Amino acid sequence: MDLTINILLIVLAAVIGFIIGRVTSDKSTDNNAEKAKTQQLEAELNQYKQDVEQHFASSAELLGNMAKEYRNVYQHMTQAQQSLLPDSEVSIKIPFKETKETNLVQDAIADVELEAQEAQEAANDEHESSTAQPNDYVQGTHNIITPKANDDDKASA
Repeated sequence: MDLTINILLIVLAAVIGFIIGRVTSDKSTDNNAEKAKTQQLEAELNQYKQDVEQHFASSAELLGNMAKEYRNVYQHMTQAQQSLLPDSEVSIKIPFKETKETNLVQDAIADVELEAQEAQEAANDEHESSTAQPNDYVQGTHNIITPKANDDDKASA
């Protein structure tokens, strides 16, 4: 009987060891999967940030090129006017004199921020007006309930 109990205990210990090993290995596998997923998401976020940065850099460059070309067109028009119509009193004004591309982008960003702020204020005003008491209440009397002085005189006469 001692031998049977010992074998049974060995088998039971092996089964318990196997179960514990499975449980702990599953947790480590889950942790590895979560770490891999987190790293993948971080990589995607970093790539997205780089894409956005690259987009704005190329947009700023294109806007700068457009401003230069616009300035060149106006300079061409001014030179043509001076050579073809020297006696003309009308002059062409060149709006782009020594502008920097960064100013264009900063101005555009400031405009967008201002529009967002105005939209937020409008939403706040709309919310306040929707919760305010309506303005259709009558102030004072309009002789509906209280009779006029002339009506009193006619009634007594």
